[in-house]
Amino acid sequence: MQPVTSAPKQINQQSKWRRIVKKITSLFQRHRKKKIAALILILGAVFIMQTLINREQVIFVSIGEVEKSSFEQNVFATGKLEVKDKQEFYAEGKTTVKEIPMKAGEKVKKGQVVLRTDDSSLAVEASKNRLACEEIKAKLINIESSIRLFQEDYQAAQKDYDTAQILFSSGAISSNELEDAEKKLNEAKEKLLVEQDANLSLLKSQLVQAEAVFKESKEKLEKATIVSPIDGVLLNLPVKEGQEVETGTLLAQIGNPNELQIETGINEIDAAQLKVGDKVEISSSALLDEPLSGSIDDISPIAEVVTTSQGEQTQVKIKVSVDKSEEMAVLKPGYNVNLKVILHEKEEALLVPFEAVVENGEKDLVFVVGVDDIASQREIKTGLSNELFMEIVSGLNEGEKVVLSPGEEIKDGVKVIIDAQGK
Repeated sequence: MQPVTSAPKQINQQSKWRRIVKKITSLFQRHRKKKIAALILILGAVFIMQTLINREQVIFVSIGEVEKSSFEQNVFATGKLEVKDKQEFYAEGKTTVKEIPMKAGEKVKKGQVVLRTDDSSLAVEASKNRLACEEIKAKLINIESSIRLFQEDYQAAQKDYDTAQILFSSGAISSNELEDAEKKLNEAKEKLLVEQDANLSLLKSQLVQAEAVFKESKEKLEKATIVSPIDGVLLNLPVKEGQEVETGTLLAQIGNPNELQIETGINEIDAAQLKVGDKVEISSSALLDEPLSGSIDDISPIAEVVTTSQGEQTQVKIKVSVDKSEEMAVLKPGYNVNLKVILHEKEEALLVPFEAVVENGEKDLVFVVGVDDIASQREIKTGLSNELFMEIVSGLNEGEKVVLSPGEEIKDGVKVIIDAQGK
């Protein structure tokens, strides 16, 4: 949509031609015998002046044509190919690479050992944590046994107290004897509650913590030996046997190079139009004869501020999967490709060049050039748009011609001439 620009200055020849007419009139008055010749000159001068004045009011324009065609609304980006299901393995702690039975680039099977690190200290730690769990479990067994005994004692004391109440009511025992029965009942209840609500709960909590610690140490021990979780290729092996590594050091990368994806950032305005499943065309003028197809697999729930060649931009990360085809054989992880996300497609839409549309407040306008070369202002309603065209919902008909990039000099009723480059 084009903003209105300032009008170019037009050369006004009217005053010049008025002076010429005045001079001719003066000559006519001094030479009355030559009235006919002078009159002819005056009329000719007036005609030429009027012709030139009219020409000066004509504006040269470029035009475009309203046409029906297929239409796409797209978002463009660039990205780098990477393995879709890439698995990375890092050192869980400071250790030494003990054994590497494979080489980078070799195929691996699921469950196959790729690398081993020194796990002696991890094995000791895991064993120690396992014993701690077993000790707590033994204590729990003892407490549960004690609780059963205390429950029996409490039930017996409750029964004795109930009997004492009956005997006291009939006068068979004294109040002191009733109080003794009640005291024994309270003592039995207190022992049961302490063992059940305090000691048992404490040990259960300790067991949960001990098992979590044991699980973590067990996982570290298991990770000391890297086993491939998938059928694929050993993509990267940046360490050597005998090498000492720190916590977090990359040990190996495994993936399937036949399953590729592209991760890239989309500016926040375009990202708002995307959804998972949108079709994507993947192209590379240097590598591919025909574009590959793909689709959006994932859209990040958050935006990030990144630094680009145009400065800082707010972008949303997306992941695009690449459909399998024979053309994929020329692609390798790390190659750069172009992406075209297809947001909307129409087999037939009424289109006008984007630069023909003028925004005037809340209205969209175009200037239509008729058969008489007069520009007529027309209000339109627009639909979808891309970098080249705008869809017309109403206000224009197929085949009509519109002024491209109209400036302020283009007004309703102005006569125009289509320049040499206009069509």
